[in-house]
Amino acid sequence: MNLSVQSLKFAAFVIRYIPLKFADWIACFLAQLYCRFSKERRSNILNNLQHIFAHEDMAPEQLKRYLRNTFNSYARTMVDFLRLGSMTTGEFSVEMHGFDNVDKALQYGRGCVLVTMHIGNWDYAGSYMAARGVPMNALVEETEPGMYELYTRHRERLGMKTFPLSKAGYAFLHTIKQNRVLAILGDRDILKNGITVDFFNGRRNIPRGLGEIVIQRRLPVVFGYMVLHPGRGKLRYLCTIQSPVFFSGSVDEFNKAMVAAFETMIREFPDQWMLFASDWVA
Repeated sequence: MNLSVQSLKFAAFVIRYIPLKFADWIACFLAQLYCRFSKERRSNILNNLQHIFAHEDMAPEQLKRYLRNTFNSYARTMVDFLRLGSMTTGEFSVEMHGFDNVDKALQYGRGCVLVTMHIGNWDYAGSYMAARGVPMNALVEETEPGMYELYTRHRERLGMKTFPLSKAGYAFLHTIKQNRVLAILGDRDILKNGITVDFFNGRRNIPRGLGEIVIQRRLPVVFGYMVLHPGRGKLRYLCTIQSPVFFSGSVDEFNKAMVAAFETMIREFPDQWMLFASDWVA
């Protein structure tokens, strides 16, 4: 079995029996070691941050602080992802805003597309909503079999149903026919056949086809995110789901609206945008 899969299984087992604060401490310690020795990942995150703050006079030390915080954010969200394998529905810790917007979208009876991005903890968000009774579907990246099986088990344990990107068409049909919510991460072109758009002061590729389906099928769209809570209260996560909207114009208009929503999220939580790959278009 893949060493990474074995390591994650062992970590998930250990996390069941240690306090969350201690698990966070260990994870952040390892994250800072990774940040220090992984030149490529460190460079990619700095590149992201430089695009975000291109029009601000930000000191290098502040960028480095955001860099370190990004690695720590990823470590803490990974702790919570591993906890999904054993936690109960009552253990979620979320300050929720706009939960009723999902019900509003489903009232149309044609399913709903929840568009989010690689910010905060998208897996925790899907499981939380499923645990609260939302009929959740999600499109997910296909990794090597052992890792995919592990992730699927954690993601689906509390009721969320996942579909690999290769079965996106079936996922949409299932969502529409069963009047469910389909969660999609729209900020990365995993299949490498996407559309190039303006993103901050650079260019990035986003998934192809989403805008066409949303417009043609007249599907309600809600934008949302779940991030580690920026405050110091007792709740671990902050979740916001916006009001449902319909798009009837061009695909370009949909893409611009989606990118604008993403840029707003990222500006508010720049050290929780966790894309460690270099996806900027030269």
